[in-house]
Amino acid sequence: WDAPIFAPNSGTFAFSEIQPITALLAAPIWLAAQSPALGYNFVVILFLTLNGWFACWLLRDWGISPLPALLGGLLIQSLPFVAQEMGVLQLIALFGFLWWLFFMGRLLARPNGRHALAFGLGGPVTFLTCGYYGLFSIIFLPLALLFQLEKKHFTAQFIKYFAVGLFIAIVLTGPVLWGQYRQLQQYGFVRPEQTIENNSARLSDYRNFLDYNVWYGQTLGMTSPSGQRLFPGLMLIILAGIGLVGGGRERVKGYLITAILLALLLSLGLRLRIDDMQPYQWVRAFVPGFEQLRSPFRFAAFVQIHLALLAAFGLASLERWASTWAERGQLIILPLAIVALIEMVALPLPLKMVPPLQIGADWQKWLNQQSDNPQIVMIPFAASPGVADFEQTTLWMLETRTLRGGMVNGYSGFFPPGHAHLREEMSCFPTSDGLDLLRQWEVNYIVVHNRQLDRETREKIENLLPLIYHDNESAVSIYTLK
Repeated sequence: WDAPIFAPNSGTFAFSEIQPITALLAAPIWLAAQSPALGYNFVVILFLTLNGWFACWLLRDWGISPLPALLGGLLIQSLPFVAQEMGVLQLIALFGFLWWLFFMGRLLARPNGRHALAFGLGGPVTFLTCGYYGLFSIIFLPLALLFQLEKKHFTAQFIKYFAVGLFIAIVLTGPVLWGQYRQLQQYGFVRPEQTIENNSARLSDYRNFLDYNVWYGQTLGMTSPSGQRLFPGLMLIILAGIGLVGGGRERVKGYLITAILLALLLSLGLRLRIDDMQPYQWVRAFVPGFEQLRSPFRFAAFVQIHLALLAAFGLASLERWASTWAERGQLIILPLAIVALIEMVALPLPLKMVPPLQIGADWQKWLNQQSDNPQIVMIPFAASPGVADFEQTTLWMLETRTLRGGMVNGYSGFFPPGHAHLREEMSCFPTSDGLDLLRQWEVNYIVVHNRQLDRETREKIENLLPLIYHDNESAVSIYTLK
């Protein structure tokens, strides 16, 4: 659980989403091509593909004919929430929950060892690609089970294989989650309620579309006000409404509409108040793991997932009705689905070139030759708690992953105690108070990236600290802290 960031703290790998399955999928491509961007893009395409196919297979099991099921998979792939969060890799992985839901249905229909195993694998697939979606599944998977359970399912065979599936999920997921929980517990992290409220959705956010939405943003030139961009698309809502009133699979559709409404309410987080009560506080108090979730607005992903699945039922109803009017009347659903896709699609995505990384630079080699596994601090330090100010820090995290020691800098979902105070002191570095604080953090060397500092700051550092190494090519100076 130790990562070479936030030195000298231990267990810092647990501060963020660990995503071991994602790492295993990306690693062969990354290592073979020596390209993190290629590994990342491979995983993005793989996740989007799995999102679509698992939605399609789930819809087929729910009795949807092939064409509407395939179009439903395309709707899932194109959800605006996924486009909005494309830079947050774990939030693309909708397929984990769909996997779990799909094989739960298979287990209900035909309880056997194979389906129990596949259902059990849904646990690690969901939790170990996205912790948020894993926790959300704790609420929505039992809800789906409740709606689909019938009297015929209360048999010894189903109960046995369902228990086996749960056991597999717990055995494969539990040790990782428990290990992360224990690491976090030693720091006593608590999410401030104001932070959670700031990251809760407003109802008005559900009418905000992405600024780079092809139809509203690029074609019509419209803009959304400030806030989250959670609008799922008008055509998607219309198709879902048709699916709700169309016949068939009432239990499944009852689950879908209930899940949409529940996810919508949960996404409001601490902004939802009923008199003096905040229902989301009950979720935080009684559902394991929710106390530390920072962003309830991410429940919007489950709003859009279930809306798209219900929209596929709408396409199926239209296909069925149209087929009675004309021989190929069912093809009317194609232009309707295309309209929905055009309304949702967001292009071009705001991409950025991967900056060049310093790997194997002379100053890095020098640090690795030191016998004391040095603790270092990179200068300049992040200037504020804003995400943009940590961009350089994340590059250093990537560059120094082979460092034998540890780096005081870092970025994660949680920051260790005292890090905010250190950042404030380092914002006006060099100062005597800042140097004293670095000594308390057991820093051995101060690594100064001269090209990122003004001349006055560089001269102050040179006059205050003894230089121990200088890399001319990289313009990096290393000072010892005595």
